[in-house]
Amino acid sequence: MHEWDKTTDKVLEALESNRATPVSGAALAKEAGVSRNAVWKAVNALIARGYPVTSSRKGYTLSRESDVVSAQGIAKYLEKELADVCRIDVRKTVSSTNTVAKELASAGAPEWTVVVATEQTGGRGRQGRKFYSGAGTGVYVTLVVRPRDERAGFLTVIAALAATRAIEKIYASSPAIKWVNDVYVAGRKCVGILTEAVTDLESHGIEFAVVGTGFNLREPDGGYPEEIRDIAGTVGAEASDGANRVVACMLNEYYALYTTFDKKAIAEEYRARSFLIGRKVMVVRSSGEREAVVTGIDDECRLEVDYGGERDVLDSGEVRLLLR
Repeated sequence: MHEWDKTTDKVLEALESNRATPVSGAALAKEAGVSRNAVWKAVNALIARGYPVTSSRKGYTLSRESDVVSAQGIAKYLEKELADVCRIDVRKTVSSTNTVAKELASAGAPEWTVVVATEQTGGRGRQGRKFYSGAGTGVYVTLVVRPRDERAGFLTVIAALAATRAIEKIYASSPAIKWVNDVYVAGRKCVGILTEAVTDLESHGIEFAVVGTGFNLREPDGGYPEEIRDIAGTVGAEASDGANRVVACMLNEYYALYTTFDKKAIAEEYRARSFLIGRKVMVVRSSGEREAVVTGIDDECRLEVDYGGERDVLDSGEVRLLLR
């Protein structure tokens, strides 16, 4: 990293830590170990990147209402235990945060490496579907984990719980989970989750997995694309510094669920947060589609369905809610 980048990062970290409070140029220079002129250049670089930094006789101030996503902005909301091990890589635009995270993990990036972006040009959902990830509408997060036990089968479940908890805390809305990887608010999908694993050819176990979570924070100008207009929605009303806060909160919740891993408690919460139980669905498989009623979610977080007297348990696949 070049000295210019280090200076900019240190200045941003200081401004993030003192949001809405002026920080003098002298204090920033001392914090970054650079000259006042270098601080001035760093502040201008931040403004050019979209950060609402103002200057006055008292110093430089980062607006409390700023919703610009940054590693520093996320890190200040992390619990200390996670902050000590988390490596956050924020990029404005990527093809896919999962793709970048897999590249980093393949090169040796440790567990709790996190890739964040505010736009994806090739965002993907399950079964290769395109995931809408327009600029200025959401935040997209992928976490690298390296599970060596039964947690490997619960990575998506944990992500769904972490996302719902974060939305409740930051946006005060009431999210619910659609098995297995979507979160809904007010009947509309606001979060999509995609987990991908890479297998170790020697041990045949998981070498690493990347868990991608995309949050719809605000509706795009002109509305969502026609193909998802009837289903897509947002996490709730705007929240101050919402993007940084919801990412950090989701990571905090994921870390807590993953590191303590109480399978029974996870299944109970996942079951309680599901809105499919008792509803009619269309079960979609490669062999075809069948209408069913969801009767429950078992302790492995598999979906229990009834095809008119014939019961089944789904550990993968897709279901589509029937409104009739």
